[in-house]
Order: sequence, then structure tokens, then C-alpha cells
Amino acid sequence: MRLFKNRPHMTFDDARAEPDQVFEMQRDSTGDLEYSTKIARFSGVHTLSIHFSKNFGEDSTKIYYIGLRGEFSPAPRQEVLLVSYEAFPNPADHKHSLQDQARHEIQ
Repeated sequence: MRLFKNRPHMTFDDARAEPDQVFEMQRDSTGDLEYSTKIARFSGVHTLSIHFSKNFGEDSTKIYYIGLRGEFSPAPRQEVLLVSYEAFPNPADHKHSLQDQARHEIQ
């Protein structure tokens, strides 16, 4: 099992990249087995992609449950930090000329 954190819109081609953590899967018919992640590596996770590269030689894979533990923290809002609004533009403030330099011919 390969874990990839904070890589939204992953495809199977992206799964060839180096994962953030790899687990050697063990057969678990009772559902008691837990895999612990490296805490320092998995802080601040917004998206988690899990790639199962093997399935113990079966034709298909069935996953009944994936449980995640941790503390919820809301995603930070991405706001505009510095904005300047002009009620009346001052041409001297702009580096480029505001006049149209193109020639327009009417035929």
C-alpha cells in the first residue's frame, strides 16, 4: 500500500512517483490490523491518495473499510492579502502607457 499526501487529481500514472509512505500489506481476515503512519510526514494533510499495487494474487480486490485517525483542522482560507482599488485611475501610477499604440484603419 502506497500513500500520497496533498496530491489532488492523482492518476494511475502519478502513482509511479515516490510515495510519502509505503506499507507491506498483510492478510487480515478479522479486520484488526492497523498501519500507523509517520506522524511528522502526515501532518497537514488535505488530500490522501492510497494506491494498492498488489492483492495477494487474486483476480479482484475488495476493500470493505478504511479508517483514518487524526485531528480535524479546517482548510485554511485562501484570501487575497494585498489589494489596491482605484476609484479614479491615475495614469502616472502605471508603468505602461494607457493609450492605444495600434493603428486602426477603416476601409
